[in-house]
Amino acid sequence: MVRYLPGATIDPVVDDLPHLDCGMEWWYFHTHLTTEHGDDVGLVLVFTRHLATRAEGEPLRAHFAMIGRTDHTAGRHTSAVWVDRGWIDTVRTTITNDAVMDPGVRQALVELFDDGTPVAPDLLMGGEVMIAERELDLRYGDVATLRKLADGSYHVTFHDETQSCDLVLTPVKPPIIQHDEVFQVRFQGPESQAFSYFAPSMAVQGRIGNATVSGSGWYEHTFGSEYLRPDGDQRYPDGTWNWTGIQLDNGWEISAATIDHIDVNSRRSMFTQRFATAYSPDCERVSCDVELVGDRPWTSLSSLNTYPTRWTLSAPALELDVVVEAELPQQEILTMVTHGSYLEACANVRGTMRGEPVSGRAFIEGMPANRVARIEEFLGRLRDVTHDEVRKLYPDSPSEALTAALAAREASGAPHAVVYDAMVRPLRYVSDTSGRGWRSFVTCAALELFGVRAEQYRQLLAVTELIHAGYLMVDDVEDDSPMRRGEPTAHLVFGAPTAINAGTASYFVLDRVLAEVLPDERRRLRAYEIYLRAMRGAHVGQGIDITGHHDAMNLAVATGDPTALLDGLRWAQRLKTGAYSRTLAEIGALAAGASDEQITAMGNYFEAVGLAYQITDDVMDLDGVTNRLPSGEVRATKHIGEDLRAGKVTMPLAQAVGRLPHDRMAAIWTAVRDGNADDANVREVAAALAECGAVQACYDDAKAQVDAAWASLDPLLPKSFAKAMVRALGFYASLREHEPAAGDHEAAAGEYVNSGQ
Repeated sequence: MVRYLPGATIDPVVDDLPHLDCGMEWWYFHTHLTTEHGDDVGLVLVFTRHLATRAEGEPLRAHFAMIGRTDHTAGRHTSAVWVDRGWIDTVRTTITNDAVMDPGVRQALVELFDDGTPVAPDLLMGGEVMIAERELDLRYGDVATLRKLADGSYHVTFHDETQSCDLVLTPVKPPIIQHDEVFQVRFQGPESQAFSYFAPSMAVQGRIGNATVSGSGWYEHTFGSEYLRPDGDQRYPDGTWNWTGIQLDNGWEISAATIDHIDVNSRRSMFTQRFATAYSPDCERVSCDVELVGDRPWTSLSSLNTYPTRWTLSAPALELDVVVEAELPQQEILTMVTHGSYLEACANVRGTMRGEPVSGRAFIEGMPANRVARIEEFLGRLRDVTHDEVRKLYPDSPSEALTAALAAREASGAPHAVVYDAMVRPLRYVSDTSGRGWRSFVTCAALELFGVRAEQYRQLLAVTELIHAGYLMVDDVEDDSPMRRGEPTAHLVFGAPTAINAGTASYFVLDRVLAEVLPDERRRLRAYEIYLRAMRGAHVGQGIDITGHHDAMNLAVATGDPTALLDGLRWAQRLKTGAYSRTLAEIGALAAGASDEQITAMGNYFEAVGLAYQITDDVMDLDGVTNRLPSGEVRATKHIGEDLRAGKVTMPLAQAVGRLPHDRMAAIWTAVRDGNADDANVREVAAALAECGAVQACYDDAKAQVDAAWASLDPLLPKSFAKAMVRALGFYASLREHEPAAGDHEAAAGEYVNSGQ
């Protein structure tokens, strides 16, 4: 590849041709266009081919085409990705062999791909892909074409029912090498490499839909080693990058990129590559050092990926300092082509160059690390977003507006500081600590499952967290619990009366936002009915829990038959824990326009997930509950055997009835039932419950509950990434164990696989 080293001249006649011996190749265009009506439109168009090797040595050819459109006037972004069956096969095989991905996520994704069709929103390309060898002439089924014209222009068409364009892009400047050295899009060994050149100044004419358009464009051609190796175990880092292609109004163009190779387990960068090439108005290529710093992060509620939406670029050699800012943050493209999503955002540029003000247009491309090594890490990505929304309803300081919102009446003259200390501070004390985030995920997923972006429903994340925090506060008072999420419980800090009142008040926070997120009165009324039904049930479940299951346990131990005891425990836990997750799912599905059958099946599944979570929570209590902090540190959030010490009847204890000899079971129950067991007793009981098979019975029970509910929901849901993660959440809830310390994930994954998953 000597011809592609720095200083070489690109010959488009030769170099534009397909490099069919390369594992990966793409032809990329983006445009900034104005319609005949004066509307500004940003467009990105991509043709990609991929060549990999099957395990048996046969070639595996794959193709996809993508169009993304940003309508500046309307403030709207749309996209479509078409894949052929080769790409479906490549992604499915890669995921199947992935030894790093969370086992539950992997199994859920494999299930989605089993029928050989795309995962929505990806579309199946109709017709065959045809690539000419001796000219640039690509025909991607009946969807898209790219053809090099005799005058050196590029003719690009895309067409389907929702997206269409017919454009001719004519180079104004000749193409140049994009990088000074080979680069690695995805590191899979020293042989992994890619080359790229670009023509960043192009005149564009044509049509988008029925509108005539004109403007400027950008062309890039990249080729090199395969991006995916389906025959391997995927034990290599994820290639991530942030790139911007800038067209300044003074005639300069700049391509700048930072490529990070991310360890999938730790999500830390293993090594980084940086590139920047500037192109002068006089067609001089300038390689330069740049600093590219992103800020204003936006977290997608569809993928849970976070992207910078503004970049500060500094190039001292050019005396260039500019800010590149996405026109709107929601320009994410959801696609399993990348195992999830990436950002392709139309942007504005402003700043200075050599002391003079400059402005221009750009595109920002952000490729995150999409593979999920630990589902708890994935769920935890909602933590900051949820807390931001919580602060909007329960802010950091008192005010008249806050008091009025809490009291649902005019609040002039009210003691705002007193109200804040009594109502807000205790809730924030609990909600600001790090929960596991799965309930917030349910809120998002219930919308995304039916093709509705959760972005417009962000307020519901705060509602989810605040109600749950209030419930925990009251529960801790009733259970006299000393610790919650690794901190002293709220009633020990603020007193039981304040904790009970503030916790109970949180149950009404839904009323503050529901009219805004569900303006339709009929659906809003049904949402209230769903919520109030759940609150009634939750209090019944809590009442049973307070009274305890001691009489049922006494009878079970005496008879050796735990059937009635187990039924009672499950029923109470469905009300106490499962009902809330059911409510979140049903309200989300209702907002998304799901059918009654779908809403019911959603409620049943997430109630089963809540029940499974409670069952495995009882199991984890035997050794103490742990949680991984955002820093990666694993800390205890409940003492070892806290429930046993309190004399509670838990699922492992109930499952031990009939598995342990009668005398042994009676002795264990006698040791713990009065809440006087010491540390030695607790550890001895925990060991006995594990040895007799009670712990495994709990896991089996939790899994059976989830699987039965999923069997009814599965056929009612379209295939999507959200569906896979909802299925994976069920695996997690029913089979979760203690958070592994850093570096222990492989062992945990092995145990998961050995459990039959």
